[in-house]
Amino acid sequence: MFIPFIGIRGGLKQTSFRSLSSENQYMLTNVQLRNEHNPYDIYGGFKGNLSKRMTFNINASFAKIMNKAFFVTDTLYSVGNKFNVIYDTLNHTRVEASLTYQLNEKLKIDGIGRFNSYEMKNEAFAWNLPQLQFLVRGSYNLFDKFLVNLDANIETGRKALVYGPGQDVKVENGQYYKALGTIMDLNLGFEYRYNTRVSAFLQFNNVAAQRYNRWYGYPVQSFQVMGGITARF
Repeated sequence: MFIPFIGIRGGLKQTSFRSLSSENQYMLTNVQLRNEHNPYDIYGGFKGNLSKRMTFNINASFAKIMNKAFFVTDTLYSVGNKFNVIYDTLNHTRVEASLTYQLNEKLKIDGIGRFNSYEMKNEAFAWNLPQLQFLVRGSYNLFDKFLVNLDANIETGRKALVYGPGQDVKVENGQYYKALGTIMDLNLGFEYRYNTRVSAFLQFNNVAAQRYNRWYGYPVQSFQVMGGITARF
């Protein structure tokens, strides 16, 4: 079954300190707040079923976003370890394809690929936003006792604004920038449910042990293991 769809949407999104800090916890506390304005977002594509257990979605969208917030390294109020917020008008084109396989409530696997193209009004690039994204998510439920979760994320094409020449620093439209490299983040989670009230879990984060920079100058934790017991009374 193939279902074509097309539409247009838009709106005004309130920007708050909480919404910005939830995205980047290293930003300054005195940033300027501007509401994000989306005059239009035109989208369309096809979705449907390849089989009883497999579905797909192929879509593309073109949106104009005014007062889009971008995080850049601050050199005025900090020693370069905080981020300020700048705003610019962005034309965002996105092409996305996804494939989902589901076997009842026992097994579900999602695969998503995205290509992003950004056209800025003032800035040279859309700082910290990826050009290519690949997401894989999976879950397995055995007798509602043993649960396994997989979450993998790959991002490429991100760039950060810097304020002077240096190693691997390039120039575009009079602005210095540095490529942030590729994100390869793989997380695995295991859970055992003794009953509806007591369970135990074990979580492995960043299995590839890659210290990628989610933000410029802030490499993430190399490898992390967490475990615990959950009890409800």
